[in-house]
Amino acid sequence: MEDRIQRCAEKFGILFGAAPAGEEGTDPEFMKILQRFIFGEVCYVGELSDADRELVTVTVLAVNQTLPQLKAHVGAALNVGCTPV
Repeated sequence: MEDRIQRCAEKFGILFGAAPAGEEGTDPEFMKILQRFIFGEVCYVGELSDADRELVTVTVLAVNQTLPQLKAHVGAALNVGCTPV
């Protein structure tokens, strides 16, 4: 578990340039679990680069009209080397 927390913090820092969000939203404990799973596990599965993974994420968030997360992940995509058209 500790390894997942450390990997989450490292990946979150690479993508967003900051530590994972703290006690936010209506269910802070669920947010911690979700972040640790996504950024501590899912981001390390498969062969996609961080840039490719962020392009997929941005596409899905745009299609689903998930605007707050889309804004954050557009910034993350730029942080990992994606370039605007």
